[in-house]
Amino acid sequence: MKKLVALCLSLLLTLTLAAPAAAAGKDDGVKVQVNGRLVDFPDAAPEVVDGRTMVPLRAVLEALGAEVDYDAASQTTRAKLGGVSLSHAVGTDKIDISGGQALTMDTVSYVRRGSAMVPVRFFSQALGYEVYWDGGSRTAVVIDKKAAIAGIDKNFTISNTFRANQAADLSDGLDMDIKFSGSVRLLDSISGDRELPFSIEMRTLCTEKALNAWGKMDLSLLSELMKAVDEEAPQELKALLKDLSFQIIYSGSSMWMELPALTEALRESGEELPAGEVWLKTAAIEAGALEELKALLTVAHAGTMGSALYAMAELADKDAPAQIYEDLTRAADLMAAIAGDETYAKSGEDYVWKMDQAMFGKVAEALGAFETSFPSAIEMTFKADGSSTFSLKMSMQQTPMAVTVTLTGSSSARSSSFEGRIQVKNVCDTTFQGTVTLTAPKKEPLTAPPADAAVVDLDAPSLLAA
Repeated sequence: MKKLVALCLSLLLTLTLAAPAAAAGKDDGVKVQVNGRLVDFPDAAPEVVDGRTMVPLRAVLEALGAEVDYDAASQTTRAKLGGVSLSHAVGTDKIDISGGQALTMDTVSYVRRGSAMVPVRFFSQALGYEVYWDGGSRTAVVIDKKAAIAGIDKNFTISNTFRANQAADLSDGLDMDIKFSGSVRLLDSISGDRELPFSIEMRTLCTEKALNAWGKMDLSLLSELMKAVDEEAPQELKALLKDLSFQIIYSGSSMWMELPALTEALRESGEELPAGEVWLKTAAIEAGALEELKALLTVAHAGTMGSALYAMAELADKDAPAQIYEDLTRAADLMAAIAGDETYAKSGEDYVWKMDQAMFGKVAEALGAFETSFPSAIEMTFKADGSSTFSLKMSMQQTPMAVTVTLTGSSSARSSSFEGRIQVKNVCDTTFQGTVTLTAPKKEPLTAPPADAAVVDLDAPSLLAA
């Protein structure tokens, strides 16, 4: 739940199926969960047969709210659920659905202790439900995803309208341009104040194939800050940090980095590297991390709050899908307390959302936590044209430290800009500004460095790759 809550809060601030483990023969002790509740099976129990989770048809259909009839003469089960009617003859692999549609299961059904047993995927095929397998708890999980999302979205009509107005078609990938700069004034009443600039320019291209990032940074202020703490900090560090250019390719479980500053540092440490441009490769990247990033992009561009929360629940509980429905419900309740329709005030054609001490108290109550001080004021205005403005003011004082933060900005479907200031009493005064622009990719990202590029494998026993 903690991971999911963190994802929810990240969404607010920016606004797997695993197949059953193959098994030969039969394995008992299987549970079935429908929309967060375990199904009781008074007669035949679910079982795994030849790698398929088989469940009693009638019990699961009734748990979903269906009206079920059984014709003993023809051994046919008929059910009505919402606007869908279906029938299935026991001993076959066919499902007949209203409208003349016929589906074929991957195995035939059979009778066990008076109950027709069908593969759990039946409910995905026939009714369009999401079906998961939780290997840890040996639970087949069935969720009416459409109903779950619709139930959540009833509380988020305002934010969903805003998301629709601000929607950008980035389903094929993302090309993001980030510019961030500012300066830190170190306050010194004896030697005089010093102004230290910094800047970051970065471009990120992400599609189903890979992620590329490139750019440059001026972080020379870090060397000055280190020097203020340690006078023996190496002076050459400033030159190294002043022009930090980089290229990154991330594909599968491997990452390649072209960082001239790091390459030069390796050479100076005695490593024998090729002359010129060198790509550093590492496989020490968690498998599936790129897939998680893609999933997060899916969340960011989900059509509604309900669909975004569902996508986050799937991501957070991909290894324990039996927790999806419970965590989804808790996250929806939390987000309703934070950004549900009741948290907005109408101002003309616009809607204004605020997070202050009073609102924070409600959120703390929703979390079951003790109320604490909230030394901030956050305000966002959602406009009818899909644009928005935002501001943050924060003041913290704890003798002898005092910190003040201000931030303002605006956003539209494809761009946002912001500026801010951070003041630490008698220490520093920092100002910054930035822009973020999103576009659809005009080219595919690289999946590896050029074929003739010099590549050094950082994970190899010998640093230089063969």
